[in-house]
Amino acid sequence: MFFRRVPQKSWYEKAVERVFRDRKLCGDKLLPFGCVRGENGFLYRTKLLHGRYRMEFEIHADGSVRVAVRGADGEEGMPHLAPKTADRLQERALRREYEEELWHVAECCFEPDFFKADPARSLVEHVREAYGDELEFLWRKSPGSAVVRRKDTEKWYAVFLAVPRSKLGGSSRERVEVLNLRVCPGELDGLVDYSSRFPAYHMNKKNWVSLCLDGSIPVEELAERLETSRRLAGK
Repeated sequence: MFFRRVPQKSWYEKAVERVFRDRKLCGDKLLPFGCVRGENGFLYRTKLLHGRYRMEFEIHADGSVRVAVRGADGEEGMPHLAPKTADRLQERALRREYEEELWHVAECCFEPDFFKADPARSLVEHVREAYGDELEFLWRKSPGSAVVRRKDTEKWYAVFLAVPRSKLGGSSRERVEVLNLRVCPGELDGLVDYSSRFPAYHMNKKNWVSLCLDGSIPVEELAERLETSRRLAGK
């Protein structure tokens, strides 16, 4: 029996997948950003390392992105530099600029597309309609996390997350959408059940709770607790 070896993806291919994963194309932003129409979509070109390399984006209507890097000779492919100190420094600088340009295009021409389950979508719409607040995606290293804050106090009153259940204390690696909310002092012990309600993930575990947005908690209850959390953030 023969097995076909699956080629390993390079770091720059993985970087494209990581940066553009869970993002939705905003087609009306492409031309103002500087893209031009091409045969298979939109094209965007920029330079790396003071013009030593050209970086070319091909952005398709379905939101898929192809990225190529070309040297001064026009040859396509990320260069593999010789193992000398100067070359290693140049390669690190090239990687930094490459990833920064990926983020530049992603943040200017795409929008985050997380929180796809019905409970999460309902709550996001509720936040917009009831309070006029929008989700803020603050961290590149944690793109599946967004905060909501009051306009008057600038305090957070909700954090939407997408994390593995194991991060909440379970054993499954399945990703679950979670809402972190403020709670009244002394309420947490009677609220946490380690099934759908947990001590807050990555927050103060005395004043915040993590609630799973998997349908196990009624949306009406979540909306009431969201209102309480917003009121607590006004103090």
